[in-house]
Amino acid sequence: QLPWYRMTYGGPYVIRSTLPIASVAFAVSASVLLTACGGGGGSDSSDKIPSADTGTPSVTASPSAPATPTPSASDGVERPSTGLPTDLTMTFDWPKTGDATKDAVLNDGEQYIRALKRASALENLKDPAYQFYSRNAALTYAHDQIKANIDGGWAPTGQDHYYDAKVKIVRSGSATLSFCRDQSAVFSKKVKTGEVNRTTPNANSFLLYNLLLVNDKGSNGVWQSSQITVIEGAAQC
Repeated sequence: QLPWYRMTYGGPYVIRSTLPIASVAFAVSASVLLTACGGGGGSDSSDKIPSADTGTPSVTASPSAPATPTPSASDGVERPSTGLPTDLTMTFDWPKTGDATKDAVLNDGEQYIRALKRASALENLKDPAYQFYSRNAALTYAHDQIKANIDGGWAPTGQDHYYDAKVKIVRSGSATLSFCRDQSAVFSKKVKTGEVNRTTPNANSFLLYNLLLVNDKGSNGVWQSSQITVIEGAAQC
């Protein structure tokens, strides 16, 4: 497991699993627990959230960007890279459903999570990928988690496993996506020293994510994550 930072604001959050899921899904006001798995001393870590409304971000990779390819989508949208460093593996163990809309939600929900971890690993608060795949509270969540990681001097390393995805189309242009995460084999690495903070797996190694995604005229042609909740120590996972 990874060390945590605590922050408070009206937005997404991580909570304990003692509350019923129905009472917390997609709420937008609670304390935030942020996973400290970013790098230190890298790019500008201003409190200002980069604008996601200035058009499609550039897809040109920086010199430090990894060569790992971005999982592809077949919709023809030009997407920024979500490639990861070689010491970080993210496995999304969920098969396609055969429904084109649901499969697009699954893909873009995955890219949002990959993009968040990519920005932390590259110490780049201005990385375009997480801005491309999120808006509103989910964008704030990603920005604040990445910033806390960068400020703390941590980077993620290891094997991160996501599974048991469930997608539901709520109405045209709106969908929910829930999935589990096993973070027992992913750790935080101190950027300056390379020291890895290894911890023993426990109940809090398993988390349940709930995303609300939207696809409309302002969503870059993809399903953007709009709201997020993360339940720590979820019994379902």
